[in-house]
Amino acid sequence: MRVFSINRWSETRLILIVAVVIGLLGGLGAVGFRKLISLFQGIFFGPGDNFLDLLLALPWWHRLLIPALGGLILSPLIRFFPQETKGHGVPEVMESIALRGGRMRGRTVFTRALASALTLASGGSVGREGPIVQIGAALGSRVGQLLHASDNRLKTLVGCGAAAGMAATFNAPIGGSLFAIEVILGDFALSQVTPIIISSVTATVISRWLMGDAPAFIVHHMPLVSSWEFLFFAGLGVLAGGLAWLFVTVLYRSEDLFERTRLPVVARPVVGMLAVGVVGIWFPHVFGSGYDSMDLALDSRLPIFLLLTLTLLKLVATSVTVGSGGSGGVFAPALFQGAMLGGLVGSLLHLAAPGLISPSGSYALVGMGAMIAGTMQAPITVILIIFELTGDYAIILPVMTASILSSLVAFKLLSGQSIYTRKLVRKGINIYRGRDLNILRSLKVGDVMLPRVALVEDSAPLPHLIGKALTEQHQSFVLVDESGRMTGLVPLQNILEVMQDVNLRDLLVAQDLALLDFPVLEADDRLDEVIRRYGDSGIEEVPVVDPARPGVPIGMLRQQDMLAAYRRAVIRHDLGDHVARSLTSDPHFHEVELVAGYKMVEIEAPRLFWGQTLAALSLSERYGVQVFLIRKGVPEGQSKPAPGTEGEHQMHFVPRGEDRIDPGDGLVLVGTQEHLNKIFSLS
Repeated sequence: MRVFSINRWSETRLILIVAVVIGLLGGLGAVGFRKLISLFQGIFFGPGDNFLDLLLALPWWHRLLIPALGGLILSPLIRFFPQETKGHGVPEVMESIALRGGRMRGRTVFTRALASALTLASGGSVGREGPIVQIGAALGSRVGQLLHASDNRLKTLVGCGAAAGMAATFNAPIGGSLFAIEVILGDFALSQVTPIIISSVTATVISRWLMGDAPAFIVHHMPLVSSWEFLFFAGLGVLAGGLAWLFVTVLYRSEDLFERTRLPVVARPVVGMLAVGVVGIWFPHVFGSGYDSMDLALDSRLPIFLLLTLTLLKLVATSVTVGSGGSGGVFAPALFQGAMLGGLVGSLLHLAAPGLISPSGSYALVGMGAMIAGTMQAPITVILIIFELTGDYAIILPVMTASILSSLVAFKLLSGQSIYTRKLVRKGINIYRGRDLNILRSLKVGDVMLPRVALVEDSAPLPHLIGKALTEQHQSFVLVDESGRMTGLVPLQNILEVMQDVNLRDLLVAQDLALLDFPVLEADDRLDEVIRRYGDSGIEEVPVVDPARPGVPIGMLRQQDMLAAYRRAVIRHDLGDHVARSLTSDPHFHEVELVAGYKMVEIEAPRLFWGQTLAALSLSERYGVQVFLIRKGVPEGQSKPAPGTEGEHQMHFVPRGEDRIDPGDGLVLVGTQEHLNKIFSLS
């Protein structure tokens, strides 16, 4: 019989209410940010509804100097608030989810809004979408932290804020939802999808109420003249994939160039924005998000030379703006380049066969979708956004064709990375979507490996190998030479296949059965990387080496040990999601009853443990308890973080052997009362 749970129903209802609140805040944040851009833009360049027409009417020196002035005003923000002002916006949200459970600082809302509005309004060649997503995500994070949400719930609320920002920007609730799910979270679980959609719809309603129901772009009906055009759209997709690779490559090389320069940090945005101003003397189309120029391309009103020039200049201007420290997103610049590339291809085809080709505006629209699919690696989101922008099903098939091909080409050229994950990889954060790999990423080979190796000499006869196979619990045997260095690997299966043939026992030696090409792991390798690289190798047990002595095995990693470690990590992850919230939300609640006589308690680390690693303490072997969590303490002489701040929640949910216990640390232990009493006696 199904039992109704008021607690579960209440939690579900609360999440939906919170999703509406976050959607409301995200929509207001998006509208407020756009109003702030308009305010600063009027101060820098004067009032005007069409930014491009306004720029073209100004004297050349105005277009040259105003961006540099914006960079000068921006410099103090970059100097004192680099974490909240620099970057695209979206990678920073993804990083907070991957490393901090979705916790973001409240001041991000204000510093990011101010820095990005200054950059955009003064002519910086960036987009408003990235900052709006980050602002919405930060609002969702702060709401979740005020409610003491668990990590899983907090991540969902961050996704709600990101969806709200994207939906309010493009007036596209479905596309905003898919962006948060596919790009930000990478998780289509129903428990996350529902509140994200609610936030997205709420933000769209707020945006339409305050800003009107006008679409982000002026898109006319895009007729398709012939089915043969799908070949040209496919070719456009391939070109867009190549352009996406070029954009990502130049963008991050520009960042490297400014990092290597001897210019002071505060001078870099002035130099970068001045360079954009030089381009703007002749081509002010590259200023800001470039929506007005994209509208012209969609209306087939830009000449071929200008389409080609703007494709390349926008790439350079955006790279210089972001690389020098300017604050803004890369979504709109990618759309801009795709529109110009598509318009260029369409115009050239129209010249060759004017009666058989659709207007160049059709190709510009398809190019926008293809370019975003290539840079973001999110074709599903792109297809739905384009559909919401146009409401025209006929154009969706060309968009699908070009987007999928662009995504495939860029995926190959960028080694599986997107414009967002590339930034994280450069910081040493390697994100692979999916909870399984997120859990395994916290474990290293050295934490799981068997510290014993079954060594066999190259010349060992087959009977010797058979004896080892029968007496030792190993799935593989490592061949070594006289100096102790590995020369091969003999899987147990290879021995079993020949051990029954009596005629071969005196003929074969270990080297005859050995694999010469086999995986070799290092103790510092993470398990998610091991599975990604060697999961299909078919070898049950592989050797592990010390990086300092790459040819000498120090242990073996078995698949069964990896699976066991994964199961333990999942249990900790799922149990910790509930228990950690109890332990952190109530400072007086430090004990939880589990099952079968086991308890979970939090104690202050005994003085005996200070300065030692978990591996050295061997608490499981010596005391019969497991370290479930470590709450990092506050060193003497420093003030304790305020409740609800980021510092209060710094915890390691799956402690590793190398984690060191410091004075003031809190240990969350699991064990029976008898075993826990042994630890209590040390305090």
